Amino acid sequence: MSPATTVRRRLLPLALLLPLLAAACASPPPSHFTRLWPEGTTGSPIIGTSTEDGILLLSRPDFRVGDRFELQFPVGNSLVRDWARIDRVNDNLAVARPLTARIVEGRIATELPQPDEKIFLALRDEDDEPDMTRVRPWRDGMYGDWIVVPGRDSEQVAREFQGTGLYVRRKGRWQIVGVLTGLLAEDEENRRGETALGYIGLLEMSRILPDHVPYFEHDIKPLRPDFEFGVPLQPGDINLDDEDASGQGR
Repeated sequence: MSPATTVRRRLLPLALLLPLLAAACASPPPSHFTRLWPEGTTGSPIIGTSTEDGILLLSRPDFRVGDRFELQFPVGNSLVRDWARIDRVNDNLAVARPLTARIVEGRIATELPQPDEKIFLALRDEDDEPDMTRVRPWRDGMYGDWIVVPGRDSEQVAREFQGTGLYVRRKGRWQIVGVLTGLLAEDEENRRGETALGYIGLLEMSRILPDHVPYFEHDIKPLRPDFEFGVPLQPGDINLDDEDASGQGR
């Protein structure tokens, strides 16, 4: 066998792998959309956005550090249930940390959206699948953190999706640049017939987020039997009274 033949045979698998590697690097739409219910309540959930630092959710006057929430977040074709506890809270946002689940974590952007960047709002479609909807800054951003969602009922979006994330796509990854609020705005004349939706941007988010995320100090949570092995949770698998969350799935 000649050296040239050997080289060609070695290069062939690499060439075949390149398309597969490219496909693997293209991240799917994020599943950071998380539903939460304050402990002891039912009905319409609070919407949160899972991040590297915990679940961001819009603050309420009665929120306190230590408050617990039942939560659901999508994993593949199923939903994972868990509990979370508020770790920090200010006038606009709260950060809740899951007790047992290692949720899909969103990357928070380190730079504001640029004028030429596309911005997307994380909605859900009729089948509860991720729907990354293209939005645009209201009046080219001259009024601050407001967006317009073309083709959608602004009041419905504000009512059903407040707390969901706004994203830009950078280097093949979705990065969070804001959290949708329930605020609506129109100009006095409203000649364009637009209703804008307000959001909390990076500058306000940074007030409650740490300066850096210590990766190697993250909580290392045990494997959850329900979504990692397909075994339903059993009574006692989640211990809500253990402050260090040591009573985990067995």
